Amino acid sequence: MRIYLLALLVSSSLFAQEKEEIPIEEIRDNKIKTLLEIVKENRDIYVSEDKIRLDKFIKLVSEREKLLQDAKNQLAAEQRRNKRLEETFEANEKTLAELEDSLQIKVGVLGELFGVTRQFAGELLASSENDVSFYEFKDRPDILRNVGSKKIHNLEDFESLWLSYFDQMVAGSEIRSFESFITLPNGENISGKVTRYGLFNAVHKNSFLEPEQSLNSFQLLANQPESNITRTLRRHARASDYRTVSIDPTRGFLLSLYLDKPGWFERIAQGKSIGFIIVLIGLFGLAFASYKLYLLSIYSKEITDEDSEESIIFKMNSVISKELSSESKENLMDELIINYSSKVDWGNNWIKFFAAVAPLLGLLGTVIGMIETFQAITLFGTGDPKQMAGGISQALVTTMLGLIVAAPLLGFYTYLAEKSSSIVQFLEEKASYILSRS
Repeated sequence: MRIYLLALLVSSSLFAQEKEEIPIEEIRDNKIKTLLEIVKENRDIYVSEDKIRLDKFIKLVSEREKLLQDAKNQLAAEQRRNKRLEETFEANEKTLAELEDSLQIKVGVLGELFGVTRQFAGELLASSENDVSFYEFKDRPDILRNVGSKKIHNLEDFESLWLSYFDQMVAGSEIRSFESFITLPNGENISGKVTRYGLFNAVHKNSFLEPEQSLNSFQLLANQPESNITRTLRRHARASDYRTVSIDPTRGFLLSLYLDKPGWFERIAQGKSIGFIIVLIGLFGLAFASYKLYLLSIYSKEITDEDSEESIIFKMNSVISKELSSESKENLMDELIINYSSKVDWGNNWIKFFAAVAPLLGLLGTVIGMIETFQAITLFGTGDPKQMAGGISQALVTTMLGLIVAAPLLGFYTYLAEKSSSIVQFLEEKASYILSRS
């Protein structure tokens, strides 16, 4: 609107200038009048908009006042309701106390009976949570929890507890086989035959199981006891009469210790790098001793073979056949014996070296382990034995490995040295016989 008026003024002024020249006072008065009209028009617009906003605000204020009054009324109603509930709660507490007193009077000596019933139900539930017979009595935990949570028991509750104890007694005196789910160490779930020995153990294919009631299955132990224990299970399964069988009288505690029992590789790993070096020396020493034993078996055959041109006996006979003096023949014989005996004795000292160095490395590992133990004591004190267990374990494991490796290597060295000495002695006796015959 303002743009239109300004354009009209400019056009009119231009048109007027073309016809006749208007005085400047008149032009100024016209501009002021035009501006005044624009201000009046805008004032009317703004006043109407302000009135609309004011009416809207007044309306919102009345709505807020109404909401506030509703909230106050609701608060007052809730306060009255709260007061009524408090009075009802106090009255109920008073009534409940009176009823409990009346119940105690009526129960009399039976209260002790109910208390003992709850106690025995709790004890049986605690003992049967991880029991090997859980698969046969799946409803027993719920029954015992129901009996243990009641204050007043009826005849049915007493009979349920009585039957549960009888089932436990019967299960403890029988060996029973049944089909059940079995969880393998890798997490696989299979179905197989489980044999239960009383309330002590459950086995599957001569392997001990651990009951896992949360999984509704038996869990196969990752680490099994020694073979002499599992062998009794196999013998008992095959027998048709009475047989002794190994059981865990602690109902799984001793078997659970086998889960933390380290294997041979884990024990060697406790010795760290020194332990692996000792094992490598032992394996290399045993391989070298086996090779040396193979060579001595070949030498034993050579000293008895007189037909082969490569045998030492054939060479001795060829020396005797030569036309030489007795002293020359003896010298040649001694030279042959010395050369052959050096070949026979070769490698024995290396086996002796391996047998000697293994316990020395074990002693080195012991010293390193004790140093780590004292460092742990210096840093953490003696309050936590686990901080010292690593160093002590390394010290003991390396010593054990050194002795284990040294003992068979020393035995091999003794046997091979005796075998070499017997071969050389036989060769010397053979040489003396050949010389005396010439």
